[in-house]
Amino acid sequence: MSEIIVVTELGKNYGRVRALHGVSFCVERGEVYGIIGPNGAGKTTLLSILAGLRRPDKGECRVLGAVVKPGGNTIVHRLGFFSPNLAVLDYLRGREMLTVVGRLHGLSPLETGSRAEEMLRFFGMEGAGEQIIHEYSQGMRMKLGLACALIHGPEVWLLDEPFSGLDPTSVYRMVQLIERAVGRGKTILLSSHDLALVERVCSRVGILHQGELKEELSLRVDDRDPPSARPVPAGETARLESTLWGVVGTPEVPEISWL
Repeated sequence: MSEIIVVTELGKNYGRVRALHGVSFCVERGEVYGIIGPNGAGKTTLLSILAGLRRPDKGECRVLGAVVKPGGNTIVHRLGFFSPNLAVLDYLRGREMLTVVGRLHGLSPLETGSRAEEMLRFFGMEGAGEQIIHEYSQGMRMKLGLACALIHGPEVWLLDEPFSGLDPTSVYRMVQLIERAVGRGKTILLSSHDLALVERVCSRVGILHQGELKEELSLRVDDRDPPSARPVPAGETARLESTLWGVVGTPEVPEISWL
């Protein structure tokens, strides 16, 4: 099975607001597929449906061959989902939060503890494991959320703005981790407003606008090459940005008289 994520005619409304309309695409094993678009385009809704947290009004999603359904997701332990909007338990300590997530995914106490230490070290949070999450900065919360999404070693990563709020070291480490994971056969779907990072890690990009997938771009020079082996052409990010504005319209820049 090469198609790990299959989205077919997906639709979702919030009252009179159309969040998604007729969205269809697929993501193959070992691929990083990026979703870009303005705020309100439907990116978070799409990822939430794929994670089994929201129910679509129309269409369906299949991940690893199974239809994704809220409350009936048989593949939940094979998915890793991150979103800045996903709350963590503020009253726990960082290490406790990772322990809870690891145990819920069926890891043994010994393995959970070992992996929690690895994740804290990976994100430079060794000294924050015993700190109450309520005291964390926004960037620390983002790191902890990513650690929770990945601690069980999921086959499919669903990442909503995974670089948001991260310091440069953590961004670099996440890029390297994504590239290694893809080399090991993981499949990753991510959304981001950082076009340079999208260009760096993704092999294909879908432009979402007003709930519709308007255009898909192939960014890889040779599909046989891993992302780390693919050179990023000079000016490529400008091309991606230009394509985005061509789809959604170039933003106006209002005058501010006092600046």
